[in-house]
Amino acid sequence: MRLILITMLLAATCPAELLDRVAVTIANQVITQNEITDEIRMNAFLNSEPADFSQKSKQAAADRLIEQKLIYREMEMGRYPPASSQEANGMMDKLEKTRARSQGEFEKAMKAAGVTVDQLRDHLLWGLTLSNFIDLRFRPGVQVTRKDVQEYYQNKILPSTKPGEKPNLADVRAQIEQTLTAELSDKQLDEWLKDAKSRAHIEYHKEAFEAPAQ
Repeated sequence: MRLILITMLLAATCPAELLDRVAVTIANQVITQNEITDEIRMNAFLNSEPADFSQKSKQAAADRLIEQKLIYREMEMGRYPPASSQEANGMMDKLEKTRARSQGEFEKAMKAAGVTVDQLRDHLLWGLTLSNFIDLRFRPGVQVTRKDVQEYYQNKILPSTKPGEKPNLADVRAQIEQTLTAELSDKQLDEWLKDAKSRAHIEYHKEAFEAPAQ
């Protein structure tokens, strides 16, 4: 009788382990295979692309999730405020209006992509939170010089405009400064993430990337 019970318990627990095996370990945190699958589906849905469950795609999704966990840890340590759920709901409404003619059609598209409303809201909330983090953590240290603006104007703005429609530098200076500030902030984020990854103990579980998607 005891052997039968043990066999039943093993049969009940093994599928769950296979469905959500650990794919990446970051110190005392983990990323599961299901989290990677969900990330791939979400990315495909937002880019209007078919989901790609190749090993390369899984690796890219895992790297995005690793970065997310490292940033969340930094936010907790620095007490950076997250974005609000109201902001995420607003983004969701805008996305729905641009992607579908009705709420029902939008929800149908999400279902076909394997994405839930809660998952989409959480993903949008993360995007807003990341944007706020970049603004607070890196933007204050960015220095855009007059030379930077002039070079961008000469190398980017002028070549992309038609003859006779070239804007004056004074008219586009604020736009150029905003663009350069965003680019330099993103560059600082990339450098910070590279350093954070080098200091974190990250272990990839190869079998989770080779297994077929659920």
